[in-house]
Amino acid sequence: MKIGEWDNLGRARALLQRQLGDLNATEYAAHVAVNPDTGRLRIFVATDVGLLDYQYAPVGADPEGAWILRGLLIRWGSVRALRLQTDAQLDEATDTTQSIWRLVADEPKLELSASTDTGQQSIEALLAFARACLQHAA
Repeated sequence: MKIGEWDNLGRARALLQRQLGDLNATEYAAHVAVNPDTGRLRIFVATDVGLLDYQYAPVGADPEGAWILRGLLIRWGSVRALRLQTDAQLDEATDTTQSIWRLVADEPKLELSASTDTGQQSIEALLAFARACLQHAA
């Protein structure tokens, strides 16, 4: 999935798209994680120039106040120990499958996951992002 396909970005979407344009970067895929307690976003964007790691959070302690988008570009050659892990189990009684996918990296610190519990769209988004990262990381 790309930035434009994520429903939970809100006002951050326009900022992200503007920054990608300013950087003249080609977006391959994106992944968005939402902290359910605070509403803060962690946004990763795989691009032709590297991996963008963003945080979208309140400027201060007031979640009703102004929010800021802070980002860091990590060149693909600096991404370390990137790996895709999976666990799957077949329930023979119901003939259903339970799958969990995890994309993990040591640098930048990255731990994303999706499972059949979070839905097929969640898994597809994670795997599209993982594929883009694995193809470009050194």
